[in-house]
Order: sequence, then C-alpha cells, then structure tokens
Amino acid sequence: MLDLLFFLLVSILAALLGAAILRISSVKLASRLEEALLYLPLGYLAMAYLIALLGLMGLLTTGAMVAMLGGVLLLGLAGARPMWASLVEAIVRAQRALSSSPHRWLYRFLLLWAIMMLLEALVWPDSSDFDGVAEHLAMAKLWVQAGQVRPLWFMHHSQFPATLQMLYALALLFRGPVAAKLFHFAYGMMAVTAVFLLTRRHISAAAAPWAAVVLATTPVFAWLCGVAYADLGVLTYVLLAVHFFLCWLSEHKLLYIVLAGILAGAAMAVKMQGIAYFGVILLIAAYVAWRGPRPQRARAGQHIAVFALVGAMLASPWYVKSWIITGNPVYPFAYSVFGGKQWSVAQAEWYQRHQRSFGIGELPSPQVMKNLPWWKRSLVGPREPHKLLLSPVNLTLWPWEFTVPVGKLAAVARMSIGPLYLIFVPALLIFAPRPPNLKILLILFALDWVWWLYSMQLTRYLLPALALLAPAAGYGIYRSINAGVVLRLSARVVVGLWLVIALLFNVLAFSPALLAIFGVVSWDSYLRKSLGVYAPSQYINEHTPPNAKVITYGEPRCFYLDREYLWGDWHYHQMIIYDKMKEPEELITAYRRLGITHILINQTYFQDSSTIRLLRGASDRGYVRKVRSFGPPGRYVLLETIN
Repeated sequence: MLDLLFFLLVSILAALLGAAILRISSVKLASRLEEALLYLPLGYLAMAYLIALLGLMGLLTTGAMVAMLGGVLLLGLAGARPMWASLVEAIVRAQRALSSSPHRWLYRFLLLWAIMMLLEALVWPDSSDFDGVAEHLAMAKLWVQAGQVRPLWFMHHSQFPATLQMLYALALLFRGPVAAKLFHFAYGMMAVTAVFLLTRRHISAAAAPWAAVVLATTPVFAWLCGVAYADLGVLTYVLLAVHFFLCWLSEHKLLYIVLAGILAGAAMAVKMQGIAYFGVILLIAAYVAWRGPRPQRARAGQHIAVFALVGAMLASPWYVKSWIITGNPVYPFAYSVFGGKQWSVAQAEWYQRHQRSFGIGELPSPQVMKNLPWWKRSLVGPREPHKLLLSPVNLTLWPWEFTVPVGKLAAVARMSIGPLYLIFVPALLIFAPRPPNLKILLILFALDWVWWLYSMQLTRYLLPALALLAPAAGYGIYRSINAGVVLRLSARVVVGLWLVIALLFNVLAFSPALLAIFGVVSWDSYLRKSLGVYAPSQYINEHTPPNAKVITYGEPRCFYLDREYLWGDWHYHQMIIYDKMKEPEELITAYRRLGITHILINQTYFQDSSTIRLLRGASDRGYVRKVRSFGPPGRYVLLETIN
C-alpha cells in the first residue's frame, strides 16, 4: 500500500509539473481531455531528466531527491488549476461513460481490465520480469547504491537511454520495486487512453472504445503492464506523437508539429527503438509536404524541420552521454562505424546474430553467414522472402517463435499479439468508405513493420507499430457488428470469445501471487518458488561479508543481490578477456584484479566450454572451492575464491 501511495504522490507531482509546463508555454488545445493526457507523460519526462541531471552530478541521494520533488511541487502549483479542472471533467465523463454510454459494457470491461493490470503490477518482480530484474530495475538499484548515474561496464544496457530507469531509481531510493513497476503500469494506462483519443478524433468516435479494447487485450501489452520494462513508455510517446502528427496533417498548425516532435523525441529518450518511429513519422511528413501544393511546401518544410530539430534535441542528452563515455552514441550498436569501449567485433557479431535469431527458421552457421554476400545475409533463416510474406500469419499463429524461449501456452497467453488484428484489419477491405486517416496509420505501420522484419523480430518491439493498427482493428470491429446478420453475429462471437479468453489468461497469470498480494504469505516465500536466482541471492546477502564481490555466469538477473557484482559471460564486456587465457591462474589473476570473491553459476544456461575448463582447473588447483548448490540438483552453484 505504501508503494502505491508513493507512486500516486510522485504521479500527482509529475502531472502538476506537466500542467505547469503547458500553462507556462501558453499551450491551448481544442480538448481539455486531450490537453490533460499530456500532463503526466510530459511531467514524467521532465522529472526523469531532472533525476538524470542530479544523478550524473553524483547527487542521486535522498536529500537531493527530496529537494527536487519540493522544487517540482513549487513549479507545479502553476498547473494546479487546469489540472484540477481536467480531473473533475475526466471523472464526470468516466462516470457518464460507465453508466449511460451505449458502449458502457466496454468501458466497464476496460475498468475491470485496469484493476487486473494493477494487481499484476503489485507483484514483486519475479521470473516473468526477466529484463526488469536483469537490467532496468537492476541498473537503477546499482545507481542508487552508488549515489550517481555512472557506467556499468559489465552491462552495456546501462549506456542506453534511461528515462524510465530514472523513475525506477527514484522509487527504489524511497520505496521498492513495486513502486517502480507502477510507473510502467501508468504508461500502459496512458497508452490505452491515447489510442482511444486518437481513434475518436481521427478515425471514428464509435470505434474508439473498440480500439482501446483491442490494445488492452493484446497479450504482450497486458504482460508488459505488470513488469518493469521500458516498452510502454515508447508506446505511449509514439501514440501521442502520431496523434499530434495527424492533427498537423489536418490543420497544419505549428503547435501540433512541435508537440509531435517533443513526443517523438521522448520516445527516443526512453529507448533507441524510438529512433525508427521518429524516422518513419519524419519520412511521411516529408512525403506529404512534397506532394502538397507548391505555395505550401516551404511552410510545411519549415514545420518538418522544427519537428526534426525538437525531437533530436530532446533525445540528444542520452546519446551525447553515451558518445562521451563510450565513443559511440548508439552503443553497442553500429560498432563497425563508431566502435566503443568494452566491446569487440566478436561481441558485436554475437549480438547481431542473437537479434536475427528471432522468427521462424534457423540461421546458417556463422561460418556460412560470413561467406554469403551482404544482401543475402539479410534474407536467410527467419528472413527468407516467403517467411517475410507470411509473417502476419506466423506472428499470430506461432507466437513462440517471436519471443524469448518460453512454453507454447505461455507464449500464446502472454507474449502474442492475439487474433483481433489478423481478423479485423483485413476486414476493412469489404467496408467503404473508410476514414482517410486510416490510410496514414496503415502506411506508418507498414514502414515500421519493414523495419521490424529486418531488425529484431521480437514481438514486444513491434508493439508501438501494432498499436497504430488498433484503431484500424477497432474500426473493423465497429463496422462488422453493424453489418449484415451473418457478419454481425460472427464478429460478436469472435470478439466475445476473445475477451473471455483474454480475461482468463490474465487471471491465471497473476493468481499464483494473490496470496502474497493480500499478505497471506510473505513475498520472500513467493519469490523462492517463482524466481530461481532469488534463493542463492538471499544466501549471498546473508552469508558473505559486505565487501564481497560476485561474478555470475549464465545468470544476469541479479536485482535481489545486495553485494557488488558483475556478469561474467564473455559476450557482455571486455573486462575479462577469456579467449587469451590458457591456464586457470590467468583467470584467477583477472578475478583478483577485479576484486572477485564469489562465483555464482546457473548451470542450465552457462555453456561456454572454455570458461568451464578454466573454472574446473581453478577448482582442481585449489584456487576456488564450492560453497553450496541451490534449486533443482546442481542448477545453481556458488563458489568462493581462496587467497
């Protein structure tokens, strides 16, 4: 409950800050609710940049953060009146929608859905939150422990844009991981609202609740609402950027393109993936300007230049920071162009191969790949031309091929896109006329889709583009249930059945944690059953000295570890150069140089035979000894170095 209260307090301050920014900037939009939707994302963004600035200055401390929040409150008072007026209007409209709207049962479903997502967000990070406990929460915790935002050279992800991680750091400084997760959940709720408003203004008011339901019941979206990732931040800012871009296309006001630039820049400030969406909007804007009447081209060109400049400037601090620290603004990507510290050609090739492995089909061996022409390397394995053509069907029917290794049922229930897009977007072909803006959304999606197909076919990376299809799918549902008897009945059966299945998926997902949520069992007991690395982490916390330093192999999920640590696997960094080592003594020398006292191995995923040989040799020669093992027989092994 205290985590929820802390989250609400910070969110109120952020909304006040966002409202104050708009008021000070004299921004006036046609709709008060549309304006209100900007309060929280702009406030979160500004607050995250303040935390980052203080963190880079070595002031990621309780005192500095209290002072920052106090300053936000003082500045936010300027936005108190418009925020209060917007809140009252939102409550009145919500009550009316739930009680008397023709779509009230859809709004009630969305309210129930939001409550379920909130319950999932209240679960302490477990095995379903892999990147949260490995990267997002973990790096925020390390920065809080250090009192500053600094390079974590064993974790290249720490050089990525880290807007959401700044909010996570604030939560971890004052409360804990549940408070941090709630910020990601909040972005999910904003994304559903953004889809609703985008559809209502640009497509069809009657289709808006259907579009919101389509996005909300997308399994990968629902799963993300309950974890501490960064994807929902990108999703929210992309949707808002596209919303104001469509406003600009219809009214050609400078304000709209400036807001689109700010929001597209915010997407890039959350995650490098936002660069693709920023680029696609810029491309479409340039095309529209070029096709427009000659007298208007110069003015449109100026607006597009403003969009590009505003977006690039807003996102640039993260990329400049990475450039200064690593020598590469998009570290560790584009290594062949920029290079980068603690990285190598071999690691860049491994990383690229890992990204290309998602999708249906196996990649040729690295040796075969090297001998292929450059153009053919992009058309093998999951990227064979016929697979690219079938990818919408493949993504819908075989979702386990487009995500990290999980069971097939888990992939369908939590990592898939669901059936509504494949069914109701093509259904638009039988309905005419169609809203003109649907064409723009479909073009934006198509360009983002091509980028996704040739980059990394991971389902959650497609989500911002997929959300641009939600208005189209929602419109397809709306037209179908108002068509002839057969089509109307079929649409109602399909949608009704899917809503029941989607609810069931999510009930099953968080039901194991309900006893812990309501305090019947402890979170310690829950995590020992649901996260394999938790038990060895707690043992290390309780049985090693405070100055112990752990190196892990086959296990990056170290959030619950309260000792200094680093990942040991060769593909993460160059702090230990394994390929030059012949004898165990060389490995022990590297450990001593880094201050390593303990070694934690997840034997299920640690398969590097050369490093295993060195560790076995070190054990045989008395340099390390086994402390104990954990989990199913021998899965986790803890070793200790001997001086």
